[in-house]
Formats: sequence, structure tokens, C-alpha cells
Amino acid sequence: MSNVVVVDVGNTSTSVALAQNGRILRRSHQPSNVNSVESVGAAVKKAIRGVAINGAVLCSVVPKCNAVWMTQLKKETGTKPLLVSHKLNVGVRISYPKAETIGADRLANACAAVGRYGKGPAIVADFGTALTFDVITAKNAYIGGVIAPGLPLMTDYLAEKTALLPRIDLRGHYGKVGRNTVEAMRIGAKIGYRGIVREVTRYLQKALGMKNARLLATGGFAEWALEGLDMPFKIDKDLTLYGLSCIFELNQSS
Repeated sequence: MSNVVVVDVGNTSTSVALAQNGRILRRSHQPSNVNSVESVGAAVKKAIRGVAINGAVLCSVVPKCNAVWMTQLKKETGTKPLLVSHKLNVGVRISYPKAETIGADRLANACAAVGRYGKGPAIVADFGTALTFDVITAKNAYIGGVIAPGLPLMTDYLAEKTALLPRIDLRGHYGKVGRNTVEAMRIGAKIGYRGIVREVTRYLQKALGMKNARLLATGGFAEWALEGLDMPFKIDKDLTLYGLSCIFELNQSS
């Protein structure tokens, strides 16, 4: 039985979990800016409690956080952590100029798309601080994607750059038309974001000849953003972490 600590450090939130033979267990979250030795160590200990660990994998888009996570993962698991990059075997062929610029989370998503759901083509949408779309071809090649503003960036920008618009909770009530400022902003976010997803997805399907591509979605806002959308997205909240566990297995020999 393989027990691997998987860590995904995003711009806003960090996810930590125990991957056990493809299952994602003991998942926890903390703000990425909370990265003291104590908080990182506690998160790792929570994931490994009472379990013999075979390894650890770190996926990060915040380079300044890497050192503390790598150090604490090594200390708590007794193994040298794997830091995800294009140099590893990620389960798909990378056909992309300057592969070193691809976000590690996007590589993990591509790996999981093939490892969990089978051969491409596939389009993976990740609803985080940024909204990313990644494309895997029928020959299992990662060829790039699209990056758009995420929901937090849209709503936070309105609050920061206007005098009267507030910071809102997206998950509250709204009607067919906004009857107050907050409702109006919720509708704008919900319907507007749905439009971004629909148009980008259709663009990729048409431009790349991938009308039959498998549509996968992950990230904290995926379920909220896709509610009511007339497109067959499969929501997989563990996609990135599962991809990290796959990358660990693929690179065991090295």
C-alpha cells in the first residue's frame, strides 16, 4: 500500500492530503500566506498521523513558499519530497514552448485527466484564483491552454477599485434581476462567469477540432460556477491532488 503526502500550494489556498492507492484522504486547507514552520509542520502531521509514509509530493505556484514546505515534508515524512516540474514524468507528453513556465498545478491536472479518466482528448478547467483551461490531445500530449481571471480576482477588483461596491459573499441569495447592489453583483459574477466558461470551452473545441473532448473541472469554485451550465463538465474536487499521487508513482524509479 502506497501512502503519499500530497501538497498543492496555490496563490490563495494550500491543500494538504494523504494519497492512499489513488484515494485522497485527510484533506485540509490553509491560506497560502500562513506558511510558518509551525503551521506547515502541523498540516503535514495531520495528514500522516499513524501511517507509514512512502513519500511526499509538492506542487506550488508560489515559489517563496517552497523552502518551508520542502523542509517540513522531509522532516516529518523522513523522505526527500518530489517537487513537481516539467522535468518529471507527468504521464503526458509535453508539447509546449518553454515548458518550464507551465504551472505545476496544470501539469498535475493533465496527469490526473489521463491517469484517472483515460486517454485524451480532454479539456481541464481549474477554478482557482485564476481560471485555467488546459488541453490534452487524443495522443495524450499537453499542448497549452487558456488563462482567465478567477472569481476572487473579479469580485475583489470591483471592491478595491470602486468607491461604493462592497466585497461580497458569492454564495448568497439573488433573484432574476438584482434588487440591491449585492444581488446585482452576484448575478454579474454567476452569469458572467458562466459565459466565460462556455465561450472559452467552445472556442477550444472548435479551434482544435475537439468537440468530443472530455470536459473536467476542479478547484474551489467549480461547483458554484458550473451550476446550471449546459455543458457536460465532470467536477472532480480531488483532481490536482490525485495527479500529484500519480506523478509520485510515475517517478518512483528515479
